[in-house]
Amino acid sequence: MTKAQKQHIVIIGCGNVAWHLAKRFSELKNTQVYIYNHKENKLLKKFKTQLNCKVFSNLKEILAGADYYFICVADSFISSVSQKIKPFNKESVVLHTSGSISIDAIKTDTYCKAVFYPLQTFSKNDVIDWQSVPILIEANNNYTFKNTTTLAKKISKTNLKVNYTQRLNIHLAAVLVNNFTNTLYVSAAEHLQKQKLNFTLLLPLIQQTVKKLNVLSPLKAQTGPAKRNDLVVLKKHEQLLNDNKKLKQLYIQLTELIQTQQK
Repeated sequence: MTKAQKQHIVIIGCGNVAWHLAKRFSELKNTQVYIYNHKENKLLKKFKTQLNCKVFSNLKEILAGADYYFICVADSFISSVSQKIKPFNKESVVLHTSGSISIDAIKTDTYCKAVFYPLQTFSKNDVIDWQSVPILIEANNNYTFKNTTTLAKKISKTNLKVNYTQRLNIHLAAVLVNNFTNTLYVSAAEHLQKQKLNFTLLLPLIQQTVKKLNVLSPLKAQTGPAKRNDLVVLKKHEQLLNDNKKLKQLYIQLTELIQTQQK
């Protein structure tokens, strides 16, 4: 593709991943982004007005001549949506962005299929530093991998070739460090709220813990009463959780996990 040629990127879906991909791709030179959704959605207008994307409220006439087709829908709809994509160009790449779904879920009859999984959490108003976001890529052939990597390099400095098993295990690890950790934040916030205390008190601690991981392994960065086997403090904490049996049980289980890891 020459510099003068315009690149056309279709994104199907209008959720958080679609928003941030569209935002980043629309910033690239000589690139036009098209957003398709299966029905009218109030978010579509924002794609048009804020990101200068072309938007469509049905999947019946998806642009046939795009260079890339990103399927950014719920995992259970990837296959059915992919069948609506009918590119006439053999070099067009059809991709999904899921961390846990096989590339075989893409059912359209096309030569180039890939997975483009950005290893990041996305909320609508986040400011994403795309250069630091790892893009995990899987493709059905070498040509498609090179083509997909070319695009990935335009937005991120970290691009990694992974197979489905690797990607699925990375997704599991991401759930552990992100989703599971965040639900502990929720529990901590609720616990402090009962004492009329604010969760923001913990933010410096959270930030310092993450900062340490830049120089220490998670195992070496571990601190706290469980690591010290401080039975007096552990018992006090358990008593404070007597009115929340699930969280108390989880506290005990995580304590045991820490102690096992430290051995």
